[in-house]
Amino acid sequence: ILRDLSAEEQENERMLAILTSAVDPIVQINEKGIIQIINPACCKVFMYQESELVGQNVKILMPAEHANFHDSYLKNYIATGVKKVLGIGRKLRGRRKDGSTFSLYLTLSEAKIENRTLFTGIMRDLSAEEQEQERMMSILSSAVDPIVQINEKGIIQMVNNACCQVFKYQDVDLVGQNVKILMPEEHASQHDSYLETYVTTGIKKVLGVGRKLRGKKSDGSFFGLYLSLSESRIGNDIFFTGILR
Repeated sequence: ILRDLSAEEQENERMLAILTSAVDPIVQINEKGIIQIINPACCKVFMYQESELVGQNVKILMPAEHANFHDSYLKNYIATGVKKVLGIGRKLRGRRKDGSTFSLYLTLSEAKIENRTLFTGIMRDLSAEEQEQERMMSILSSAVDPIVQINEKGIIQMVNNACCQVFKYQDVDLVGQNVKILMPEEHASQHDSYLETYVTTGIKKVLGVGRKLRGKKSDGSFFGLYLSLSESRIGNDIFFTGILR
């Protein structure tokens, strides 16, 4: 009995062309974690030749803190079917051939072919974003004016050195706290409602308009300051950045 495999061969060639031309690194492993397929982008990012990776455990591409547990994660999933990572993108760190590590975003999918289970990971190299973030943090840290960033709930996400110096706090004392900690009572008591009103209505009363206020230091003393406030949206999150003088 003969079966025409030309359609299947064409489909395999098409899939191989997609993998080869993809700009994002792609790696496929079996249920034992052994690399079955990688694309050129993966080799380039991780600084390996294809022959050095196919047949190796995918742990070779991970720093020790991930590699040490990967086999047990796989074994647990195969045994229980409980999904913890599949279908959910997550940020991780990858390990290059030279031992250096970098930030990446991984999305993982599963395919079952006859009696085999295969997992395909598509990665996005976040090195450029990480470098840009470090550059921005360097700028913020060295700025002479106090800078504070909060989320839509008023919770402090970041403060720079100048902010800590002026308000007489350590960074760890402020990050995670409501920004009201830096305000005298007459402003602090109203701030949450101001934020909630803006997030709900979009009506700007302070954004983009500099204004004079009073700040409160850790020792309870007050001082005059000039605040300029800006807004940024990252995904579904809203952040407000205040520059004080």
